[in-house]
Amino acid sequence: MEIQQQQQYNQAISRYKLLSTNAGVGAVITTAFGNYILISDITHWPFIKASNARIKEMVNSGAIIPENWYIEAKRDLSNNIGIDLVDDERFIKFLKIEKNLPNLLCLAAIPQLTLNESFNSLNKKSNPVIKKLADKGNEKKAEDFAIPATHFPKWFRNDKGTFKPYHEWKRDWEKRKYDLKFFAPPRDANSHYSHKIKVTNKSKIAEEINACKILSQVNLLLICENGHLSDIPWPKFLRWKNEQKKSHGNEKTTKLFTDIEDCCSHPVLKWSESKNKSEGYASIFIECLNCHTGSGDASNPKVNLEGINNLEPNCPGHKPWEISLDKEDKNSIPYDSNCYDTAGHRTRMKVALATGNNVYFANTFSSIYIPVTLLKGITPEIERLLKICEIKFEASPDPNKRKSDWAERRIDREFIGEYYPNASNPEDIIRDLKAVFVDGILLSEGQENDDLQEIYKKEEYDVFCNNSSYNSKGLNFSDIELDGGLENLFQKITKVEELKITSVQLDFNRVKPKERIVVSGNVIDSGSKNIFSNAPDDVFIMPAVENFGEGIFFEFNKYAIEKWTNEHISTLSDRIRRLMPASGGFNGNSIRYKIQRNGARLLLIHTYTHLIMRELEFSCGYPTASLKERLYISPDMSGALIYTAEGAEGSMGGLIWQAQAERIKVLIQKAMKRAMDCSSDPLCWEDEGQGLFNLNLSACFSCTLVSETACEERNLALDRRMLVDPEFGYFKHLV
Repeated sequence: MEIQQQQQYNQAISRYKLLSTNAGVGAVITTAFGNYILISDITHWPFIKASNARIKEMVNSGAIIPENWYIEAKRDLSNNIGIDLVDDERFIKFLKIEKNLPNLLCLAAIPQLTLNESFNSLNKKSNPVIKKLADKGNEKKAEDFAIPATHFPKWFRNDKGTFKPYHEWKRDWEKRKYDLKFFAPPRDANSHYSHKIKVTNKSKIAEEINACKILSQVNLLLICENGHLSDIPWPKFLRWKNEQKKSHGNEKTTKLFTDIEDCCSHPVLKWSESKNKSEGYASIFIECLNCHTGSGDASNPKVNLEGINNLEPNCPGHKPWEISLDKEDKNSIPYDSNCYDTAGHRTRMKVALATGNNVYFANTFSSIYIPVTLLKGITPEIERLLKICEIKFEASPDPNKRKSDWAERRIDREFIGEYYPNASNPEDIIRDLKAVFVDGILLSEGQENDDLQEIYKKEEYDVFCNNSSYNSKGLNFSDIELDGGLENLFQKITKVEELKITSVQLDFNRVKPKERIVVSGNVIDSGSKNIFSNAPDDVFIMPAVENFGEGIFFEFNKYAIEKWTNEHISTLSDRIRRLMPASGGFNGNSIRYKIQRNGARLLLIHTYTHLIMRELEFSCGYPTASLKERLYISPDMSGALIYTAEGAEGSMGGLIWQAQAERIKVLIQKAMKRAMDCSSDPLCWEDEGQGLFNLNLSACFSCTLVSETACEERNLALDRRMLVDPEFGYFKHLV
């Protein structure tokens, strides 16, 4: 399809992928038209921006009591913005602490929006939300629900090699007084195709205009391990490379953005490629037609891109994903003033392709919906009072406030008399409310030095472990009967017929995935960038994806694991030791920390989930890309959940069928027997370190690894021999 005007210039992305590993805020996406776009931060998403403003106005007005903020926001956003909220109170409280968002009130479900197949424009007429709002007299445009993006890299060239940034091409278009709606995708105002196109002008009269040629976008950019992103400053690069050619030097420059001037005051760059493209970057040349730098004459040797991957300038802290669409044609980019690595040195950028795997790593976190009453076993009345306490505590101006001190002062007979005047046993209510409020849903006394994410998952783990069954909207599970020797290996296996999973993007990284270690309550991680650009205090709402699915929960028998570990302590310790050598920097240190903390139990349970997911491909047709694992592994947890949640409607019951008592042992046995054979054996079986950072042992794509979206640990910390080795395997009696 030929894109002829702005309203057609849209790229479809599934809302279930929008907050995933490769398509979230800050991601560089390759469009169907061959261009590269950069997804803007949520502060510029129209429906998030409008929702945030309405919630902020409501909170600041004082017209509604804090206890009713969420209810009022849910009603108001549905009626006036067309946004549905994702109900997961536990998750919201977690995000407030994890991301330091004290005023976060709710999560917005990303709205459904489709494209017209024949015209590639946004569908408004068939959108049920827009129709519903229109019936109430609230007219909305389809653009109000679209996700904005900007062009990146911002350098384009025409078929003659003229090479300049987006804002200059757009300025050329405006000088010709052409209608900007025909500038998309970016076009050369001075070069036309031989054919004309039929359009409707501003007066809604059909006419024919010359079709201007589409520009080609450069695919090289600079990335920083702290999440920053920059265009290569080509006029500066041309001057630096020219001087290197003249002096026959081969020096790296760290001050490309600061100490090196443009090749001249008015660069007119040209990009050319030799016919012999087998030379790679050496076959690409740039020159300035104004000052003749790189022209190839006696005083200006030719400049090509050979060795450009060695370019490592100090990072200027650019954040182009924070650019507003109405400012894309301006040559200004938001930036952080200082950018340093973990050692305190100025961070150096690296050259990357726009399509490179190292350009973007989204950091997401998911929540299994657990009713608050199920978590703490509290009554609805205590739950209501708990909400009031949370709101009043958060509204307290004391920056050094502690829940225990606040509860001692404020949760008393006067409080109960005001909010629960009919309580028959106020002293019991005060005692229980204090206990639940001080312990909290996320943190309890003595847990301040623990990992919030681990504590959060422990709540889910405890619900599955401490309840044999539960049935309500969003969560339905029941234990299955264990026999045939499984009772010696597992504490329980639970069939989860329905579960609700809510996912959000926390932040993102570039160059390498995020490394995260928690030591004495302090989170030590590699630099990452938030998905919002406003102040944390001004974030009242975040986008989320809600899915419904099914799954199987496995709780391993901790005594069996302990016995297995003690019986084979020498062999298992030796295998663990092979994964421990530091590789320098942050590379793999977070998973090594988990291995060091949890030992063979981590590799055992993690590898087990992979083998079961792979077996489910054969037994019920689920590709591993549609399955996910949720690991519950710590000194207090030994379990895992395998679930599917590919869409809002859930799945078709395949996992539940396999989780029947008479089938589950067959599934596990087949998985273990299949793990005995790998097409890469004996090399894989005997390997002492393979995969990323050499953090796998006997595990490769032929036998153990799964889709990256299915694995929580980036396909690391795997070893099938710990499960099926004839001498020390945990499941050796099932093989």
